[in-house]
Amino acid sequence: MTTPDAGAPARILVVDDESQNRELVEAMLLPAGYEVYLAEDGAEGWAAAQDKKPDLIILDLMMPGLSGFEVCARLKTDPKTGGIPVLFVTALSQIGDKERALAAGGDDFLTKPFQRAELLARVEALLKVRHLNRDLERALAYLYELELARHAHRPKQRPVPAPPVPGAGVILVVDDQPLPRQLYADVLREAGYVALEAEGGVQALETTRQQTVDVVLLDIMMPSMSGLEVLSKLGELIPDSPVIIVTANPTSDNAIAALRLGAFDFIVKGFKNEVMLSAVSRALQRRRLATRNRALIHQLEDKVQELLATLREHAEESNRLTARPPER
Repeated sequence: MTTPDAGAPARILVVDDESQNRELVEAMLLPAGYEVYLAEDGAEGWAAAQDKKPDLIILDLMMPGLSGFEVCARLKTDPKTGGIPVLFVTALSQIGDKERALAAGGDDFLTKPFQRAELLARVEALLKVRHLNRDLERALAYLYELELARHAHRPKQRPVPAPPVPGAGVILVVDDQPLPRQLYADVLREAGYVALEAEGGVQALETTRQQTVDVVLLDIMMPSMSGLEVLSKLGELIPDSPVIIVTANPTSDNAIAALRLGAFDFIVKGFKNEVMLSAVSRALQRRRLATRNRALIHQLEDKVQELLATLREHAEESNRLTARPPER
């Protein structure tokens, strides 16, 4: 099977610590016209995935050192490899093993021993899904560019924002592209929010260190520091502030990885203003609920400490009375 780009053969990376297994899978794939790369353990497979950018990875689950579970989890959380489908091949057949493999981000599961026809069918199906996702991403990106161009040809005067509604919330918009960033921020300001802008991950993190941010609107595809990296760090800096991911493709592995990393929600580029405002409103409700719950927990902890202090005082008084010599 070929890739849709220039008719080149699809590239498949086979990762297995058993040489006979690697060679067997390679022998099954080569006659079908695939370009095959081999890696003998998880660490080598991870490095090869970064270097070769294959169209599909066939990954053994049980390997010494870096296991297939760990390799897959790393691949799926890295923006450069997150979209590569992973076919797990293993002798394990327990339902729990399959669930764990799929939870790690695997796209399909093949149990040893298997027939060549079954392997080729799984490979072809995953490659078709991969190609369809790429086509969808291109189409969405094209529509997004058209929408930006439409806004760019509007009069340059930016709308006068309404004064912030007291307690409406502070929203941080993070996008390396100035036009969509300004559009999102303008819509938020018109709705009465305080909208801050950051042109990348570093500036976004610095902003959250300097002032309170209630909700973050985060583009997932950015140079230098990706949206997934920013999301992970925001979870440490402002754990109670929900993050809404902006993505061109909600079915991509990056969007799924973002939800696994704790993103509150995602919205698809080209959205109507009402969609963004609704997501922000729900995120603020969650933020306020989390803040209120945290305050209640602190109050409860203070009450418990007060009660413990009172009990200690009573215990000390009781000990003093007990230790006092009896009156004659």
